[in-house]
Amino acid sequence: MLDYFEMEHVIEELAKAYPAQCATTWFKITKNHKPSEEEYRNKVVEYMKQFEYLLATYPQSIETDKLKDLVKKSLAREIEKVIKGNNNDVERRHKHYVDNSPSVVLIKEEKSQKNIDNTTTAQEEEQQQKEIQYKDNSVVVDKRRRKKKLMMVSD
Repeated sequence: MLDYFEMEHVIEELAKAYPAQCATTWFKITKNHKPSEEEYRNKVVEYMKQFEYLLATYPQSIETDKLKDLVKKSLAREIEKVIKGNNNDVERRHKHYVDNSPSVVLIKEEKSQKNIDNTTTAQEEEQQQKEIQYKDNSVVVDKRRRKKKLMMVSD
């Protein structure tokens, strides 16, 4: 009997190595920045199931039939883990995507921009107040100068 350790290992690592990234990209393309855990897991499973199609490239033999059996059982076990939320890699990938999705980044940028706008507005208002005070002072100073000139001329 052949040892299928490599295949078992590939299937154990499959969800994090390929389907989770494909699912994340799919949600990005569809602009779904907040998929539920269930939606995300189902999309990962959808990509995991594609792995079985690779077995069609193996030559027909009794060993291939055994391999297909092993892959189907191992894949079913890993799919069940993903569906139940027991695959930490998939759960981490989902959390990372949702927490860092463009919609969250845009909201943060908008808030930051509003703060900048408010700061700019406050600075502009302060500058305007200074200009008004300067103009008021210059009017007072101009009145004093005129009065002084008038007094000098009349003397």
